[in-house]
Amino acid sequence: MGCLCCGSAVEVGALCRACAHEVPPCEGLIAEHIRSNIDADDAETWVVDGFGAPHAIAAKTSIGRNHEGELVVLASSVSREHAELKKTDSGWTVRDLGSRNGTFVDGTRVQGRVTLNGRHVLKIGDVAMWFLTEVRVEPLPPPSMATASVGGGLVRFQITPGSVELCLVGTTDPEAGGALLSRLEGSEKWNERTLAKLEYQLLRALCARATEEKDMPSAVRGCVSTKQLARDLPFQSKYANEENVRQVVRRLRQELGELGVESALAVAPGRGYYIACPVSVASSDRR
Repeated sequence: MGCLCCGSAVEVGALCRACAHEVPPCEGLIAEHIRSNIDADDAETWVVDGFGAPHAIAAKTSIGRNHEGELVVLASSVSREHAELKKTDSGWTVRDLGSRNGTFVDGTRVQGRVTLNGRHVLKIGDVAMWFLTEVRVEPLPPPSMATASVGGGLVRFQITPGSVELCLVGTTDPEAGGALLSRLEGSEKWNERTLAKLEYQLLRALCARATEEKDMPSAVRGCVSTKQLARDLPFQSKYANEENVRQVVRRLRQELGELGVESALAVAPGRGYYIACPVSVASSDRR
């Protein structure tokens, strides 16, 4: 597989070293700070960040710190609603949405709508990435965890927050994502939600601690400190800190909130995070 920008041999994610050099990550940015909520199968085009990670772009894509936007960029220089990419009959455009620190195309600040053709360095605040109207090769889709394929998973935790039953499924691979199955009490049908690597590994760590300490007093049971999570979660940067952990916690709470069980993930001030409901190792025949 060649560089998505120029087709040369890849050295930094999906980029060659020269193309990666054009979009270096800004200070404090780690790979997990940038993610697309667009399914790879629905991608109209792609942006590639300085870590070499491609992110799917839809025909209309909002960019900013808003977790509900299409392209989420968690950096202090990026506004909640920062910019918008749009595909029209005549091509692609980018528009700044009144951001504090501006949007730039090839070093020039965007005023109004700017047309994008070919490939450009798109800078959102201090975060630079390649915008590609066409890629040299089709990016590999992220691995999925389909319900039908998790029967042999090595990780299965059942979580029961009230009337909703959850089942976390996946593997013990510290670099893998997983799936969260959910169903209402008394229902036969499971619904599946794919969890990204960090959210899955956070929930897996808390579930494992909860089952390991199930016989301990409730006042101290199941807590994992923020410092330990910063060390143990598979951040791509060795400089990950407690604020990075809190961002993952917020994203996982958002996932749980969409299932109506946000309170299942709780914090004990001074001790860390824990699962605030019954957790057990699920039976191996669960689908």
